[in-house]
Amino acid sequence: MKKMEKRRKKIKKSKWQYLRYFSLLSVIGFFILVPVSNWYANQKIAYNHSHLVALAYGQLAGYVYSALDWFYSFWPDPVTAATSNNGSLWAFTILGVPLSDPLGLLSEIINSVKFPLKYFFGALIPFGVVLLLGRVFCAWLCPMTVLYSVTGWMRSMADRWHVPLMSVKLEKKTRVIVFWSGLLLSYFFGAWVWHFVLPYISFTHEIFSWIVFSSVTVGFYFLIALLVLDIGLIPGQFCKAVCPTGFLLSYLGKFSILRLKANKSNCPKSCSMCAKVCPEDLFAKEGRLYSCHLCMKCVDNCPKHHISLKLNPIYSKLKAKSHGNDSSDLSGEQHEVV
Repeated sequence: MKKMEKRRKKIKKSKWQYLRYFSLLSVIGFFILVPVSNWYANQKIAYNHSHLVALAYGQLAGYVYSALDWFYSFWPDPVTAATSNNGSLWAFTILGVPLSDPLGLLSEIINSVKFPLKYFFGALIPFGVVLLLGRVFCAWLCPMTVLYSVTGWMRSMADRWHVPLMSVKLEKKTRVIVFWSGLLLSYFFGAWVWHFVLPYISFTHEIFSWIVFSSVTVGFYFLIALLVLDIGLIPGQFCKAVCPTGFLLSYLGKFSILRLKANKSNCPKSCSMCAKVCPEDLFAKEGRLYSCHLCMKCVDNCPKHHISLKLNPIYSKLKAKSHGNDSSDLSGEQHEVV
């Protein structure tokens, strides 16, 4: 635990980390906006005035209605615009543009009688992002990253107060088992089984349920259980060793156009800072970046600033071959995805 505490103190924060958390909080904000916007659309149809909304639901509701009425006034039809944002991280729309989880597409393909065109078109943009940057979703878009940051802070506070906590490390192959088991169960029981496997889906669903119905479902208790386990038993292990989405994106990320790469020739032999700060236990200096989600902590903390986004060595080799030169250095590259 003391080693972890020292490691946390060494981690620097830069514009990348602030930008990353801005992105993460924006995602959470969007899924708060979705149910609130649907509430606004109903009030717009029923009352069409902030004073009437305030009389019916209270002054705070009137202020919220006024703010959203101003925001959606930039569209020709505010009600249509407000209801064009909907869904959860499994499948949602932003101003009518469909987006869907790549894992959701796989589940729908094996579980549907007809090919799920809606999920297919919704997955095109996410697949494009993965093809360009790899497993970037996990560090920049998944709301569980924020919650696990909070549990990490809570664990460090418990350590300061000498509260005894366990720390069990899970095998990374666990997520392979979870991935295939989830697909098999979704074939027999439907895609809803992922709600009890993927906490980011439950998180966005619970936000909607709490705002719209003032209640929570069983997914809320699933989330609480995972957070408690992260604090007291398996810190940081869900994302690294359990999450099937992380496994799928890591596998697809092997073929991403860009990936982080260290200039190994200029790295001090004794330096291993990139490995110390990496939440995925990867080692940029040695090229072990098969499961990198671009949190950029290694970039921020490299004392020589020798880590940057480069063309994936797979494509460097193809480029070299096309020019009649097959001398691309692929040393240190590991494409194992477990």
